[in-house]
Amino acid sequence: MWDFDLMAAIRAIEKSMAYVLYRLGLCLGVAIGYLLATLGGAGTLVGFGSLTKNAISLGPTGSVLGFIAFALLMARTRTLWFRMVDLPQLGILADQWDRREIPSARALLAYATVRKDHAFPHNADLPDLVASTQEVLKDLSRLHPCPKTGSAQGPLARLFGHISVRISSSSYRTVLAWHFMSGHANPWQSVAEALLVVDRHFSEVIRNRMIAIGFTWVGFAAFLPLLDKGIEILVSDIPIRMGFWPLIFAGVFSWALKAAFFDAIAEAAMLGYLFPIFKQEAPQSNDQRLITESPSFAALSKKIERNPV
Repeated sequence: MWDFDLMAAIRAIEKSMAYVLYRLGLCLGVAIGYLLATLGGAGTLVGFGSLTKNAISLGPTGSVLGFIAFALLMARTRTLWFRMVDLPQLGILADQWDRREIPSARALLAYATVRKDHAFPHNADLPDLVASTQEVLKDLSRLHPCPKTGSAQGPLARLFGHISVRISSSSYRTVLAWHFMSGHANPWQSVAEALLVVDRHFSEVIRNRMIAIGFTWVGFAAFLPLLDKGIEILVSDIPIRMGFWPLIFAGVFSWALKAAFFDAIAEAAMLGYLFPIFKQEAPQSNDQRLITESPSFAALSKKIERNPV
């Protein structure tokens, strides 16, 4: 059903628990930021409407506006999060797969940062590298359509196509992580090699990625009712009707746990599955077919020479 070793991935996360706890702290900080932004939005709008007859009625609108404003802020910082949080952890996981000795406790945080800075020294190029990688992965999903849909048209076929694109593009972290192992100085070259291998094993990669994503959302769903019940107990004595907000914030804090633990385990599992294939096949990757069939890969290939390290 799947080709990765979930227990090995969990053991890898346990060995780098110091970084996982650091990541958990950041994720919980984001969740608390949503909470404060929601409360702040409600309070601000109530304050501005204090001269009206029913200022308290503006609270729900302010809550929604505060929540949306913080969500937009987090969307704008997605690349920063990847550079400062995800990428260092990928370096740690790559070193664990390569059986390198890694430090423990607080020293692991400094080690992860140094490892990331050494592998990806040009932070300004990283957003372009991430975007280019995602575009090629989206092209691959179109070049390898689901055989069960075939040439079918209609809303259902378009839905499956959209899902395939999203699942495929989510593998960009695994592709970029190969640079920690490739031995190349230029990350664009490492990414190009990894993408050629993904192209050859696309159906297996997307199947395993889909299962890994399903695992993360099972974790989310497991925490959601527990946190929802806990939040309802905490706010039960507040003489204000909370409406749907307890469930919303149960979802936010469940996301924090998912992002800290389950996403990390899923990525470790995918690295454990794909790194042996990359190591065996990437050095011999020189397929010109993808350059002609994928405009995004052709553009990425040209950037190898334009972005020397």
